[in-house]
Amino acid sequence: YERQQPHQLSGGEQQRVALARAVVFRPRVLLFDEPLSNLDAKLRVEMREEIRSLQKRIGITTVYVTHDQQEAMAVSDRIIVMNAGRIEQQGGPRELYERPATPFLARFMGESNPARGRVRRLSATRVQVVLGEAPREVDDATSGDGEATVAVRPEAIAVDRAPGVTDSLTGTIAKASYLGTHMEYSIDTAAGMLFATCPKVDRPLAPGDKVALSLAPRGVIIVESQ
Repeated sequence: YERQQPHQLSGGEQQRVALARAVVFRPRVLLFDEPLSNLDAKLRVEMREEIRSLQKRIGITTVYVTHDQQEAMAVSDRIIVMNAGRIEQQGGPRELYERPATPFLARFMGESNPARGRVRRLSATRVQVVLGEAPREVDDATSGDGEATVAVRPEAIAVDRAPGVTDSLTGTIAKASYLGTHMEYSIDTAAGMLFATCPKVDRPLAPGDKVALSLAPRGVIIVESQ
């Protein structure tokens, strides 16, 4: 590629050249401002893995600005989430995803369903959350008894065709979308409209179908309690 002009290089090749020019002098800090925004989806994944590998190999402290939450979690040791020019929360990727401190962060870090539920403290570190008719015990050391705003991750919702399953939340399919590897459902429930993903694509549900939803212990997060 030595004799090619810049316009003869692909987007990914241009990004690699820019990255090489930035690191060749071994700077103390490397700054990225949405470096992958102009690349297609497959190339974005390849380039973020290459950037992460390079950063680990040469050990340069890197500040990486992005609006892509998955990209942030994939390349970061520590994430700072900004909201209206102020720090909303900072921590490791797992901490921010599994223990968001505010409703904004619960919505921002990955998909989540805002729902209304009831909280009952069981011990110093455990509470019971009830969404509609579905109870679930989760780790929580701060929330008090009473009504609460709960964030439910789509992957924490298991969709069953048989309403009436014990400790389930009943609902009705409002929308169904086929995405190849999984189905996406919008489900009308007593706790609100919930968005769920389901790997069962061979027997998809249709709008109007009655379902029972069960909740996994991970992915149910209390973000605000009264």
